Amino acid sequence: MKFETYNNIGFSLISFLSIIKNMNSLEYSKSLLILPIVLHDPLINYLKDGRTVIKGIEDLILSKVEYFLNYNDRYFNYLSLSLNTIMFAEKMSYIKIEDNKIIPIKEEIEKINFNDNELGNRTKNVYKASNNIVKILQEDVKELYFKLRVEI
Repeated sequence: MKFETYNNIGFSLISFLSIIKNMNSLEYSKSLLILPIVLHDPLINYLKDGRTVIKGIEDLILSKVEYFLNYNDRYFNYLSLSLNTIMFAEKMSYIKIEDNKIIPIKEEIEKINFNDNELGNRTKNVYKASNNIVKILQEDVKELYFKLRVEI
C-alpha cells in the first residue's frame, strides 16, 4: 500500500473511538471491519445522512452495491492501519483487550470532543455516521464477513 496522509493513524484513531464509544464491547474481528467503512467517503456520506435507516448489512449492500464492490480490497489495504489503530488505542488507554474483545474505556474516550472543528469535517462526518456503523456491527461476525465478501 502506498503511503497516504489522507488516511492516517490520527484520523483512524479518532474515527475508531467515535464508533466504539457507543458500545460496551466489540469482537476483535469485527473491529477490523470498521476502517474499510470509515475510510470510504461515499459510504460515510450516505451513513451520516439523518434519513438513512440501517436495517442490516444485507439491505445496505443491496441498496448501495457500488459502495461494497471493492470492500475485500479495502479490508486488506487497511488491515495494517486497523491493527495499528487498535494498538495505539490500547497504548493510549482508550481501550483494553480481554478475551478477544475490545472494551472501550469510556471515561477516557468521553474526554474527546468529536465535534471539535480542529478535528475536521471528515471526523465530524464519521461521528454523524457512527450510530449507523454500530448498527451494522451488531450483526453476527461470520455473517458480516460473509456478506461483505471478505476472503480470508
